[in-house]
Amino acid sequence: MTRALCVAALACLVARSALAGPVEVYREGPRFCPRDRPAGSAVLTQEQAIERARTMLPEDFCGPTWFVSGCDVIPEYALGSWRIYFHQYKAVGTAHETGGRAHTYVVLDAIGNCQANIPGTEVGAPR
Repeated sequence: MTRALCVAALACLVARSALAGPVEVYREGPRFCPRDRPAGSAVLTQEQAIERARTMLPEDFCGPTWFVSGCDVIPEYALGSWRIYFHQYKAVGTAHETGGRAHTYVVLDAIGNCQANIPGTEVGAPR
């Protein structure tokens, strides 16, 4: 009986961890993470980095749709790379309501080659 109880407990533990939530998966390939800039290219400005990163987002990520009015964008340049954070929002009057909406990070090297395209937790995923 003890052995059967241990097996049942182990099975429950494995099942629970499998249902714990989404596994983060990077977006890859030439559409979502292109690495096509020649080595001698000019360093991107903040505005250029944002626009380059925006092209790597899924279609309609920043809307406009019935659920998403746009994206708040926070760029950061550190250690020779751009980290561009996009968080969807719904315009409610003059406020940006971000609750329940997705976010993502695009990381570019100084000249705009993608180093990573990291989606955030999907809308409706268990916390």
